Parts: sequence; C-alpha cells; structure tokens
Amino acid sequence: MFKKLLQFEVFYQVKQRAFPIFAVLFLFLGVFVGRQGFAPTGINYNSVYQVYFHTSLFTLGSVFIIMFFAISAMLRDKQHNMELLIYSSSIQKVHYFWSRFIGTFIFSVLAFTPFILGYIFGNYFSDLDAERLGKFQLLTYVQPWLYIVVPNIFICSAIIFSICTLTKNSIATYVSAIFVYMLYFVSSIFLNSPLLAQAVPASPESMAIAAVADPFGIAAFFEQTQYWTPFQKNTQLVSFSGLFLWNRLVWILVGLGILFGTYRLLSFRKITKKVKKVKKGTTQNFQLITYNPLRTVHNVKAQYVAFLALLKIELKSVFKSLPFIAVLIMWLAIVFSELYTTVISGGEYGVSQYPFTNQLISLIVNPLTLFSLILIIFYSSEIVWKERSLNFNLIVDAVPTNNSVFFLSKFFAILLLPFILITTGIIMCILFQIRLNYTNFEFSLYASLYYHYGLQLAVFSMIGLFISSIAKSKYLGMGVFGLFVLLSLKSDAIGLEHPITSLGFMPRISYTNMNGFYGGLNLFNHLAVYWLAFGLLIMLVTFKIWNRGVVANFSTKLRLLKSGFTTFQKISFSFLIIVFISFGSVIFYNMNIVSDYVTTNDSLEYREQYEKKFKLYEDLERPYAISRKTEVAIFPEEQRYTVKADYILKNGSEQPLSKVFVTERLPLESITIENADLVTHNSVYGVYLFQFKKPLQPNDSVRYNFELKHKLKGYEEDKTIVNNGTYITHRNFEPILGYSSGMEITDKIEREKRHLPKREEEIISDEHIALEDFNNEKTNFETIVSTSSSQTALSSGNLVKQWSDKNRNYYHYKSENKVIPMVAYFSANYKTKKVAYKGISIEQYFDEAHAFNIEEIENSTKQTLNYCEENFGNYAFDHVRIAEVPSHWSFGGFAHPGVISMVEDRLYLADVRNDETFNLVAKRTIHEVAHQYWGHTLSAKPVAGGSIFVEGFAKYTEAVVMEKMYGKRAVYELSENARRRYFSGRSFATDLEPPVYKVLGQGYISYGKALNVMLALRDLIGEEQVNHVLKTLTDTYRNSNTLEANTIEFLDLVYNVTPKEQHHLIDDWFKKIITYDLSIEESSYVALENGTYEITATVNAKRFETISDGKTVQIGINEPIKIGAFITHPSLVKEDSSVIYYESNQINKEITEVKFIVSEIPNYIAIDPYGTRSDENLVDNVFRL
Repeated sequence: MFKKLLQFEVFYQVKQRAFPIFAVLFLFLGVFVGRQGFAPTGINYNSVYQVYFHTSLFTLGSVFIIMFFAISAMLRDKQHNMELLIYSSSIQKVHYFWSRFIGTFIFSVLAFTPFILGYIFGNYFSDLDAERLGKFQLLTYVQPWLYIVVPNIFICSAIIFSICTLTKNSIATYVSAIFVYMLYFVSSIFLNSPLLAQAVPASPESMAIAAVADPFGIAAFFEQTQYWTPFQKNTQLVSFSGLFLWNRLVWILVGLGILFGTYRLLSFRKITKKVKKVKKGTTQNFQLITYNPLRTVHNVKAQYVAFLALLKIELKSVFKSLPFIAVLIMWLAIVFSELYTTVISGGEYGVSQYPFTNQLISLIVNPLTLFSLILIIFYSSEIVWKERSLNFNLIVDAVPTNNSVFFLSKFFAILLLPFILITTGIIMCILFQIRLNYTNFEFSLYASLYYHYGLQLAVFSMIGLFISSIAKSKYLGMGVFGLFVLLSLKSDAIGLEHPITSLGFMPRISYTNMNGFYGGLNLFNHLAVYWLAFGLLIMLVTFKIWNRGVVANFSTKLRLLKSGFTTFQKISFSFLIIVFISFGSVIFYNMNIVSDYVTTNDSLEYREQYEKKFKLYEDLERPYAISRKTEVAIFPEEQRYTVKADYILKNGSEQPLSKVFVTERLPLESITIENADLVTHNSVYGVYLFQFKKPLQPNDSVRYNFELKHKLKGYEEDKTIVNNGTYITHRNFEPILGYSSGMEITDKIEREKRHLPKREEEIISDEHIALEDFNNEKTNFETIVSTSSSQTALSSGNLVKQWSDKNRNYYHYKSENKVIPMVAYFSANYKTKKVAYKGISIEQYFDEAHAFNIEEIENSTKQTLNYCEENFGNYAFDHVRIAEVPSHWSFGGFAHPGVISMVEDRLYLADVRNDETFNLVAKRTIHEVAHQYWGHTLSAKPVAGGSIFVEGFAKYTEAVVMEKMYGKRAVYELSENARRRYFSGRSFATDLEPPVYKVLGQGYISYGKALNVMLALRDLIGEEQVNHVLKTLTDTYRNSNTLEANTIEFLDLVYNVTPKEQHHLIDDWFKKIITYDLSIEESSYVALENGTYEITATVNAKRFETISDGKTVQIGINEPIKIGAFITHPSLVKEDSSVIYYESNQINKEITEVKFIVSEIPNYIAIDPYGTRSDENLVDNVFRL
C-alpha cells in the first residue's frame, strides 16, 4: 500500500504546474547568480567555497517551494472534501503520513536542484574572467548538494509539513514558511552569525554556538572556513567533521523528532470541520415586536463614522492575523537585540555607547524598511481582497456607503502598518534610554522618522494598493507588487539610476549629534514631494477604477477611469500632475544642469579616456613640495571654502625637469608654475601640462601657486564641509602633481571590454625597499585659516596669531620644523580644554554635549607621552591637539602633525565608566598620540614595509602602554582583535599575502599580524631591547627631511640585539608567512613535600608556512614560547598577583611535556595566552585545571 501511495503522490505532484515553474525559476536564478561573478578577488567563481556560499544562501528560499508542496500534499483532501473517504478507507495512518511527507520532500529537492545546474551553466557560459574559473570538478557541486541542499530542505520540510498537517490551514502554512525565513535572520542577530554584516566579530565561543544552532548550516560552514586563505577556498573541500558534522546531525534529528511528534499528534479519524454544539434550553414565550425601518443618514458625519468603523474592522482583522503578529514579534526582537548589543552588552571590544537618540535610531532603521515592506506587500493584497476571499463582497458593496469610505479605510489600514512599526521601535528606544537613566529624548528627532522613512513607505503603500486593485487575484497582486519592490530597490541594476526614474527612491537621511542631518536633505525634500505627488496620482486613479460588486475586467476599469470625473477630481488630478512635473523638473535641473550628473557608465568612460589620453605622461618625473603656505577660508553655513596656495616645488630627481603634468582634484580658479608656460589644459579631465622655459635642474626649486573656490552645487554632498564639524585634508583639494594611476579602471574584465592593456604588477624586492629613490620629503607648513565667528578653526603648527574681523575668526598657524604634509583644516563650535604637561600643551576641542570622556583622553595622552619620551626621545611638537569630527566619518581617528582628528561616536560617545570594561577611549587615544612618533617623528620611506613603522609600531606602543595602565587583560583583548583581523583579512586578500616586512597596504597585516609579531619580538629579546631599536631608528631620522627609514634597516638593527641562534625566528616572523596551532591538551599537578606544586602540561604545537603559490605546509618547530599558570583566566588578569608562572619554554617538537614548579595551585594553564603567535584558535591555548 505504501508503495502505491508514494507512486500516486509522485504522479500527482509531477502534474502540478507549479513544479516545472519552480524548477525553471530556480534554473534561471542559478544561471543569473553564476553569471554575476559574485566572488571576492582572488577566489575562483566556481570554487567549492563559492558554490557552498551561494547554495546555502539560496536554500533559505526553499521554504517557499516547500510551502506549496506541503499545502498540495496535506490540504488537497480537505479542499476537495475527500477527508471522510480517505479516513474511512483501508489506508493506514503510517502509509498516508510518510508517503505525503516523502512526496513533499522529494519534489522540493527536485524543484531546487536546477539552481545548481543553472549555476554551472552560468559559470561556464558567460563572459566571466577565464583566469578565475577553475577546472570543472563534479564533487565541487555534488558535495554542497549532499551536505547543504538535502539536509536544509529536509529540515524545512519537516517544520512546514508538520504545521500544515496539524493546522490544516493554508494561511498558517504560509506564515510558517515566512516565519522560518525571518526567524533565521533574527537568530543570526542573536547568535552574531557571520552571514550578517555585524560590526562586532564573533568570538570563538559564540561562533561555536551559532555553528550548532543554525538550522541551515551556514554558520557552521563559515565557522569551518572563516580563516581559509584564497588558496584553500579555491582547492579545498569542506570537511564533514567537527561542528559542521554536529550541526547536520543535530538538525536532522530535530527534523525527525518534529515529524515523529507530528505523526503522534495527527488524528487519522478526526476531520477538521468544526461542528457547533446546540444548546438545549427551555421553551419561552416571546412577545412579537412590530418591524419599523430605521431612518438612515448619509451626511458627512455619517460617512466619517462609517470610515472609522471600517478602519477599526480592518485593523482589528490585521492585528489578529498570524502574519502581522509574527512580523511584529520578529521586528521587536531585532530592535531589542540591536539596542541591547550596542548600548548594554557592548559593541566593539565589548564597549557600549551612550544612548543618544540618533545612535539608537541608526540601529533600527535598516530592518525597519525590510519589515515594513513585508507587511505592505502582504496586506495591500490581503486587505483589498478580504471581502472577495470571504465571498462577502456582494453584500458589503450593496450598502449605501460612499466608495471613498471603503477606499480610504483600506488605504489607511495599509498605511498605518509601517507607522506602527516605527512607533513601536521608538517606544523601545525610549524604554532603553529610561533604563539607562538618559533623559534627553529628542522627540523631534524621533518624529523625523515618520517623515524621512515613513513617507517612502507611504508611497509604496499607495503603489501596493494600486497594483492589488488592478490584479486579477490576491496572490497575483502580491507577486507583482513584490517584484515591483525588488526592482525599485535594485533599479540601478536595470539602468534606472537617476532619482526621478528610480521608483520610489529617496536618499537615506542620517543625523549626527555634532552636525545634525546630512545625506542629501534638499534632494530628499524635493523627491518627497515628487514621489508623494506620484503616489497621490495613482491613488486617484485607483479610486476611479475602484469597483463594487463582481470583479471587473481591465477594459471595464479603463472605462471607469475615463468617465465620471468630478470637478474636484479634475482639479486634484491637474494639480498633482503639475506638482509631479514641476518637482521632477526641479530635480532634473539640479541634478543634470546645475550639477554634473554622472552615471556608472559615464564614470567608467571618463576613467577609460583619461588613461588613453594621458597615460603617456605617467613616467614624467614629478616635483614635490618642500614648502606649503595656504589661506583657507571656511564658510560652514554656506557649505563652501576657498583656498589660496603658495608652494615651493623641488626637482628631487637626478635629471633636469622640462615638463610638469598636473591633475586637479577640484576645479581650479587659477594655477601657475614659476618659469613655466601652460601648454595644455583639458577642462573636461582637469589636467594641465606645463613646459619650463628652461629645464629645472636637480635640487632646484620653483614657486607654485593655485587658487580654488569649492561650493556645493545643486544636490551635491561633501562631508568635508558641513555646518558644524568641517574637516578638510590636503588630499581633498590639492592638485596631483603627475598622472594619477588611481583613476584607471582596475577591473580586469572591464579593461578587456574597453581594450585597455593589462596593468603591470609591481615587483617588490629587498633592493627596491632599501635602494629605490622616492621623491618626497617633509615640508614647511604655514596657514591662515578663517571661519565663522561662532566657530574655532584648527590646523597643524604653532598658533602664531588669532584675531577677528568682519564677523569672522582668523587663525595663523606655522610649523616650527618641517612636517609630513598630511595636514588638515578643522572648523566647529568647539568647547575647549587645555592643560600644560611637561612643556606640552594638551588641547582638546570637542562638542559641549560630548564631555563624558575628556578626563580619560587627557590621562591617556599623558601616559603615552610619558612612555614615548622615556623610551623613544623627545616629543616633536609643543602641543597635542585632539579635535572631534562628526560621525559620518567611518574611521576611528587620524593623526596629523601635532593634531589628531577623533570621530564622535568612536571615541566621545563610548561608555567606559565601568572599570571592568575594556577602555576603548584609552586605546584609541594612545594609538593616535603614538602616531606623533610613528609617522611624524620617524617617517618611513613610502615603499613596501613602510606601514610597519606607522601602524605596526603604533599598535605595539598602544599594547605596552595599555598593559601598564590596565594589566595583561588589555594585551589579551588587543592581541585577540589583531589575530581575528589578520586571519579574517587574509581569507579575503585580493593578492598573495606578503611577509610582514613587505606589507604594502594590507591592513590585516599592518593592523593585525604586525602587533602579534612585535609582541613575539618583545618576548624574545625583551621590551628594553625592542625600545632601544625603535629609539635608534627615531634618533637617526628625527631631524631628517627625507623619508628613508625602511624595514631592511629595521631588521638589521633587530639582528644586532638578537642572539645569533635566534635569527631564524626573526626571519620566520618578518620574512616568511608562518602560522601556528598551539594548544594545551592536558595538565595536572602534584603536591611536593616543601609545599610547592609541580605542574605538568602536555603541549601540542604545530607550525605552518604559506609558500609562494598560497599553499600551506606543516614545518618543524623550535622556539621559546611563553607558558603561564594563572589564578584567573588570562583575559581577566589585572594585577601580577594573578600570574603564578609566566616563562618561556623551548618547544621543539609537536608533542611536548612541560614541567614547572609553582607556589600555589593555579586554575588555568596556558600557552601563548597573549597572542604573540598567529594562531587561528586561542580557545584551546588555555586549559582549566
């Protein structure tokens, strides 16, 4: 019987039209995804990693396939009134249940499988870069199908099929599918899944939890592959072991458990039809009342009352429905999670932020749009078609109520849904603020959400109502509107880039405490009117074609639209068309005429032509500035600034210079070079070619002047010049002396399409690092910077003079010595705090409302100056200026000569009041103050390895100063962050990883591995010797104007202070790519007679080297590594009293037994607890006794 039932199920499902539709749909989806080339640089498009990634991601969509087949399997008997016949037949429950489930499962798998076939076609039958397509291997596609597709569809099938079976309700089944889909993303947030773009990297512990708890196995896949190098991603199959194996087994067992539980609950003899019980009562005599018809009123008040009654009915229906409840619960869960993780449990380094209103709003706006659109898509059709779905429309449509009442009640019911989400989100934010004793609620800022985000959703509500009104069925309306929303959000992909053609587009408006609203407010306001007029127009059209009674066809609705316009409707229609066209014209004028509107293709065309026309000037020798004098006038209220520059250029080459090629960054008013004629000027590409009347001889110099006026036009946005918090660097306006290779197209495929030659790759050798001349040096700097009377202007150099004139403030700064030309200009309404410390003026410029961490910043600056002056020599300036800039800047801080910019939310709003919290304020301050030594006092040659001197040494200084201030726990946090950054960065590296001493722009090395290597060097030779090397370099180049320090010289100094037998370790750490796998496998202790204890620890130590092709091979180990015994976990050590033993032990084989004597029993034994070796997993480095 089971075999026949299963055969019938297969026969039935094959004949479903949905099966080939789903199969073809996923086939084309696979082709589309495969053709796009979505793969990080360096990873093949058809690598097993990419196949796993895309397959696992798109299995999330399989829930909608399963939903259909589950309904088809379990509800068809009810729909066709066959339940009684089947239940009364000889069919057994076990055969019935499992045949229906297996049919659902098999056809769900068969419908999704074409995605993988399409992916293969998309990879190999497209114009993707052939160099990034590996050899076809069947297992690359079969393994993800077996490990991801089949288990995921089984798990989802078990859940959705069970709900369908138990509820016998199609709506509940739809909701369950959506709920599974959305629940995954909610869980991802709570579990910090790597699928989501989290600001905080997941810890090993949370990754392990997420890896097991993720029903789709995506987190388990990421956990296994998170640190894979591009070579591994291209060549290595996923191992069916570890947490990945556990995940698959656990969730398959969960799926089976759900199925068996459903089987037990399923009653094979009960039908789903409910029979109402008739109450037995006594017979009573009733007095007949004469029927009197009621008088009805049809005035405005009556229609208004009817509108409110209908709106109440619509909303009550929505509030009781499962989809709304599910979405609302998930929305509140996500809002709670986002707020909790940022302002209570902590974000970066576990540090919370003060709950300013704008900070909280920024956390909830991204999911707001998604959840609102889900509600609008579903309920725009559900509400419009509600009466028809219940076959009640003929009765309702016959009542004497105006069309407008029915129409507006439904529209407002749809419109209120996103506003309910906004309101609940606001309430949640306010509750968090109350919980944290924050009382500045800024209700006006909360209210702006309804305008800046609610208005766009209102327009989508209008469009949704229109589409649902003209659709022939409820589900067709949902589908068409869902497609419309998807296309509108990705309109640039279909060529609709312009704001007036990008359907419903409105720019995201953000808010900073320091500067207020930013992000295109004028454009938003105009687009708001433009799209609102469009929405009201289609609302008017929708109202005109709104029919009562039977569903009208399209031609009937078209006739309704053409006829019966009232005077008010005609006026409204005309007015809205005028407004729509007028504001469309205003937007077009500002975008295309006042400003220079540039499409993506225009930008590529511009870059192509720039290269073709001016590449011939690339090899021209470039002069460089040895003196910079500027006059910068900042007008923050008008969002403009002017620059007058007087530079002196030097020919630092060994050859006479006859031509100078200049590329402007901003349009120039004038430009001149002494003793040179302008022979070519191309205003389209902003280039100038000067010819010297007499060649400029080596080491000779000339005067160079330029002027510019930068004012924002139309809707242009420039975050450098704002109302409060202007921050302009020289790179924002200073013309480029020479051809700019940065303007070239870098994408290989795009270059081939445009017939551009391959870009040459720079070969980096030791000779290049040590011997190549680089024409640049430090410069004299002087500026007069002016701003509005209410603001303070800052720049580098000593403040020579300050005055006011004509309602403007003027500041004259001049550097005492030559400086690195990384200068900037600040202007804001600053509150100031200045203290003199050991002859150095520590000056803080900050927003008055952000004074929380000022004392902490001052103390950290003092501690850094103390350490650096004691170990590396005198501070180069007589001041440290720390200036706050708005949070629309994405970096943490930047060190200019004597001046440091710090971003408001990354420093000033960090809540470090709790002593147990990692002091992120101190960390950031120490790092940027250290840059006054590493980058400004000791300036590296800008070649490979140079960033070690800038970031590597700053990270080292940051770690040692933090350790002295807060103990070893601070080093643990810093090294752990560096470790994660290194391994995560190298896994997505675009090129082969260089060794540390050749780092060239790889942030994962200069900010990551460099710290681990410097800490290892400190353990090997001692902090005093490391500091001696750094001081020697600093003293050598302190007064040098040229940039000469390089890593070859640094390593030579390191060799000099390192025992010769340890030189191989210096080579390993700096000149090779070495990683480790260290762990304590077991440990025990024995009490000795003298009251001490002998600790025995079994160490497992492996070393790996990444060779030239990216392959990793295991190599031998022979080096001293720190082993420690601790009272508390190494990550919590504040005082040395918690450290019982911490010494280097020679490890020279994979398994080593280490013994040492301690005075008391430790709780933890650890190898390399403070991350001096690049080890993927630090968790197993610590063993708890």
